[in-house]
Amino acid sequence: MPSNQSPLGALPARFRRERVLIVGCGDVGQRVAKPLSRRARVLALTSSAARCDALRALGVVPLVGNLDDPSSLRRLAGLATRVLHLAPPPGEGLDDPRTHALLAALSLRSA
Repeated sequence: MPSNQSPLGALPARFRRERVLIVGCGDVGQRVAKPLSRRARVLALTSSAARCDALRALGVVPLVGNLDDPSSLRRLAGLATRVLHLAPPPGEGLDDPRTHALLAALSLRSA
């Protein structure tokens, strides 16, 4: 895809680095974050403010929010060019309200 057709192509060079949001930065998310941070700017959604220092040590920008609190997710829209959703589904039931809340938050700017 030519750079003028890419959402990153219209930006100044310093902003063209891909931005990846990792949702669910537990064990697997942290293992992915470190190597990914060499190629992209990595943002990580964490429900624990106490985990922010550990995420920064991996080269990640921590964002405190909780999938169970949709109001804490509103600022996520437009922050990333890619999303890696690693948060587990609810323990029971057929619906996943946490993923629905995430998708609703990510689509706020496009509505």
